[in-house]
Amino acid sequence: MKYKIGVDVDGVIRNFSKDLFEVIQRDYPEWLIHTDSDSFVSIEENWDLDKSFHATDEEIKQLYRIDAGEEILANGTPYQSNVDYLRKEIKKGEHDFVCVTSQHPTCSHHTLTWLGKHELNFETVYFRRGEKKWMVECDYLIDDSPNNWKHWKNGRGSDRNFILMNQQWNEKLNATNRANSIEEALDIIYDK
Repeated sequence: MKYKIGVDVDGVIRNFSKDLFEVIQRDYPEWLIHTDSDSFVSIEENWDLDKSFHATDEEIKQLYRIDAGEEILANGTPYQSNVDYLRKEIKKGEHDFVCVTSQHPTCSHHTLTWLGKHELNFETVYFRRGEKKWMVECDYLIDDSPNNWKHWKNGRGSDRNFILMNQQWNEKLNATNRANSIEEALDIIYDK
């Protein structure tokens, strides 16, 4: 059976958290509350940016969307093994892969650039806020966000076809399907 598989970007194939933390550490060290990136997981869990740094929510958004958008988003660090495996699976053409990502309109072009640089030729790229990702017509979604998992579960009535990519910020969730890599996520899907 051919599936339509949705794949998120940040926290799944691009390491947004690492890159944002490193830019802040380099350019705005006075913003740091914690000096190590392991203490930085709260940003991914709840996106309370102003609670993660000594800066306002708007200052941090300005940094990653505009001022350092090219560095953090267009040239962001890939989770290389996930990108490589996903690229091979897309090229096989056995399933339809779509990108389902939440990006602000002022910086979505950086994500398109990043996907192109990594030769991730998705059928379609959907820019959807997290609470609306569950509405995208796809059979499965691979995502790392606790909030997106909750919206999927509530919107679809089950989390059965949501594959939660393991990250520090989602360890507490009791998700049906978890994976450490794109390969593991696809194994879960293909075994169903």
